[in-house]
Amino acid sequence: MDRASFHKLRLAVQENANPADDHHVAALQATLQKGLVGSRLFAEVELGRTQDVDRMIIGICRCADDVAPWEAGVGVERLWGVAALDTRWEIHLVSANDGYMEFEGAVTTDAQGRYVTVNLVAEPARVPDPTQAQSVTEGTDGPPPRSATIDA
Repeated sequence: MDRASFHKLRLAVQENANPADDHHVAALQATLQKGLVGSRLFAEVELGRTQDVDRMIIGICRCADDVAPWEAGVGVERLWGVAALDTRWEIHLVSANDGYMEFEGAVTTDAQGRYVTVNLVAEPARVPDPTQAQSVTEGTDGPPPRSATIDA
């Protein structure tokens, strides 16, 4: 689906219904927060709420190392499928390239068509500072190497 079609369908729902109450918005936000953090697709996740009916839940994320924005988009689409499972209707759009991923979604929460809208943006992983990488490699500066122990 293209962006114009998504916005047209979302607008049709918005013109014929009201935004969901805070309880439904908070519940979807908590579900998304848990899913995004638990996915390990992102090194940073920050979600919030606005009064903007097109972006009732907003989020900015930073992709984890070795996760491209388009890969994060595929993962967010799967998470959305789970988060929207108990809703009456859903629609979403994912767009991504090497520089960012954007997810827009909307659900209706009840038979009256009360809706929640979501807008998430993800940036690529931080690029390490080449001077830091060189000094760690040379062993002259930088943090000590990390290690982990797994108890069986």
